[in-house]
Amino acid sequence: MQLVITVVGEDRPELIVELTRAIKDCKCSILETRMTELGREFAAHLLVDGNWNYIVKLENTLETLVARFNLKIHTYRGQEKEDLDNPVPYAVDILATDQIDNIHELASFFAGHNIKILDLSTSRYPAPYSGTPLFSAHLVVKIPAGTKIVSLRDEFLEFCDHQNLDAILEPIKR
Repeated sequence: MQLVITVVGEDRPELIVELTRAIKDCKCSILETRMTELGREFAAHLLVDGNWNYIVKLENTLETLVARFNLKIHTYRGQEKEDLDNPVPYAVDILATDQIDNIHELASFFAGHNIKILDLSTSRYPAPYSGTPLFSAHLVVKIPAGTKIVSLRDEFLEFCDHQNLDAILEPIKR
């Protein structure tokens, strides 16, 4: 059985230790995780696997962490997924001047081409020397098998030109 856990709270040095200890003590395994500092706060997404009784024990243990560290924790019992269409993972890197609609337009482009975004990381920061607000994004997308990559790349680059984005779309090499 799998459990998806989302954690938000004050960033503390011991928080990751306590969170991973709770998972270990409940005899569960972390399959995937994303933990980061957002502003001055801590945020984490975890996918945990374990027997149903260990998952229930973990859910109860997480409640003690909520009270102890003043966290917001949300859990969801997920199901294992299978990719039957053999999608191809691609990395997308974007750099542009900061515009309010950059993320929305990128998501719309990929959704319009039936391409799922697996991971999205963005940041905004001032450019060196000029201080101009810049936008940076890194995406991992799943391109369905059978998609004409050359055509998709041409459409994507045309989209980026129209949006004034500097972008790279390349396969992930393992």
